[in-house]
Amino acid sequence: MYRVSFTGYRPEKLPFFGEDDPMCIDLKERIFKEISALADDGATEFCTGMALGVDTWCAEAVLRLKSERPGITLIALIPCPEQDSKWNSEQKRRYHNILEQCDRKLTISPKYTRDCMHKRDRALVDMCDVLVAVYDGKEGGTKYTVEYAKKQGRKTIILPVV
Repeated sequence: MYRVSFTGYRPEKLPFFGEDDPMCIDLKERIFKEISALADDGATEFCTGMALGVDTWCAEAVLRLKSERPGITLIALIPCPEQDSKWNSEQKRRYHNILEQCDRKLTISPKYTRDCMHKRDRALVDMCDVLVAVYDGKEGGTKYTVEYAKKQGRKTIILPVV
């Protein structure tokens, strides 16, 4: 039994537009297959940072798997209570739907701060045994999280964007 965390890009950093794009559909299926393989290998806890894009898709894949396999848990690491404050109504609905199905919710900061997202990313690594990253080398939070995981000796699985 071990724990897996996720990191990856928000939609605006991805090379496709919309979740109905064949590249996005393919990525979401590859995410699900990787999560299934990790569960087959003994992973039972999965952690998401609840951001738009990859974090959301990974959480939804875990929930899909959880419906098929007892013993799988989903943990949300929420950087601050206002995480979704600038999102549209559909994004908020999806976010709260995932949160309602999480087994645990951990809030990193009681209010938004300049570094609450950074602290959330570190916490995702600190509490996992394996980090799954949808990553292709772009600068930003995903790169930082992957580099931090490697420094901490965490096994890191890179899923290419396309």
